[in-house]
Amino acid sequence: MMHRRMTIVSFLILVAGPLAVMAQPMGEPPMGPGLPGMSPPAFIENVFPPSLIMRHDTEIGLTDAQRDAITKQMEDAQKALVSSQWDVERESQKLSKLLEPPHIDDAAALAQIDQVMKAEEKLKKAHLTLLIQIKNILTPAQQEKLRQLRPARGRF
Repeated sequence: MMHRRMTIVSFLILVAGPLAVMAQPMGEPPMGPGLPGMSPPAFIENVFPPSLIMRHDTEIGLTDAQRDAITKQMEDAQKALVSSQWDVERESQKLSKLLEPPHIDDAAALAQIDQVMKAEEKLKKAHLTLLIQIKNILTPAQQEKLRQLRPARGRF
């Protein structure tokens, strides 16, 4: 049981970055402040992060079978998410190097931006896949209770 809890805690730390990107507070786009009026995508309101479920497991009546199923989904997703995060970091570092000089090679920088975005897309897709799988484990009543317990929009 302790190993499972440690796995879950490690996983939550791992996915905090992608969740933060998708759930930025109002006015803070994924790449940081600067574009006023940007808010998290509307679809984020329709899924539930594992941390919210874990924080309110008793209140929503989460069963042991559901807890085990969610834990398994999280453990299965961890490998893909770790790999994707490494890819994003590696591609971002390459882009950073291209942006360092006083004069930037436009073509090379734009090509690298494409690589960063592909890596980010893969990471977000893996994360959303997990959130969909977790939501499908919850009953409609549990989902409704989580909506009521969720902090204000954009604040997972």
